[in-house]
Amino acid sequence: MIPEAVLNEKIGALLLTLYSKRLSALDALTLSDLLKKNPYLYRALGVSRPVEFIEQSLLARISSSDETIFGNDFFEPLAFFSAQQAHAGGANVSVGAGAGQDFAIETAREYLAIAVKSGTNIFNSQSEKGQSAEFLQLQARLKKLGKMFRPIIGYGYGRKAAPKIANPVERLAGQRFWELLTGEPDFYLRISRSMETWASEHSAIFKQALATKQDALLRAFMIDFVAPSGHINWDAVVAFNSCATAPRRTRTKVSVTSKGASS
Repeated sequence: MIPEAVLNEKIGALLLTLYSKRLSALDALTLSDLLKKNPYLYRALGVSRPVEFIEQSLLARISSSDETIFGNDFFEPLAFFSAQQAHAGGANVSVGAGAGQDFAIETAREYLAIAVKSGTNIFNSQSEKGQSAEFLQLQARLKKLGKMFRPIIGYGYGRKAAPKIANPVERLAGQRFWELLTGEPDFYLRISRSMETWASEHSAIFKQALATKQDALLRAFMIDFVAPSGHINWDAVVAFNSCATAPRRTRTKVSVTSKGASS
C-alpha cells in the first residue's frame, strides 16, 4: 500500500502544476477566443444579457481546457508514479517505449504497455483505430522479449465495459484501472480524499482570478458587441465569428493579473 503521506505529497505537487497551468491558460484567454465558440448555440439558448454570454462561454472554454490539462498533467503522471510506488523492488516501471504508450510495467512474464487517458469519451473511431495500430507496432518491436504483451488503455475516471474477445486491447477505467496499477481496490477513492486540502487552497486563488478575468472580458465585450439597449448585438457577434472577412474591433488587453482591462 502506498503510504498516505507519500500520496498526499504527490497529489499536492500535481495540483500545484495543474493550477499553475490553469492560471496561465486563463491569463492568455482573449475575447476573440470566446467569440470563436458557436454563436448560434448561445442565440438558440436565449442568451441576451452580456454578462450571461461571457459567463457561459468562459466556463465552456475553461471546462474544455481543464479536461486536457487534467489528463496530461494529473492523471498521466499520477498513474506512472502510482505504478512505480506499488512495484518498487519488483516489476520494472519505465517510460513508454513507443508512440501511443505512456509507460510500461514489465514483469518476468508480462509486458504491460499502458496509455493513459482522462475520461472514457476521449476516443472517436479514428483515434481508437490509431491507438490500436500503435500498440500493434509496439508489440512487433518487443516480440523478441518473449513475454506476454498486454496493451492497456487506462482511463482516470468512469466505467468501461469489457471489450470484445476479438479486440486485444484492454480498456480499464476508474477503480479497475487504479487497482491494476497499485493492487489497491480503494485507490481510486484515496486519490479523491488526498485532494481535499490542496484543492480548497488552490481553488480560492483561481476563483479570484476568474472573477477578475470575467469582469475584464465583459468590459471588452461591451465596447463592440452590445447595443445601446444593453442587449447583445448578435449581428456583430455572428459577423465577427463567421463573416468572410473578419471585422475589425477595438483591441483591449485582458489580464487576470490586473483588476480590469487596459487599452
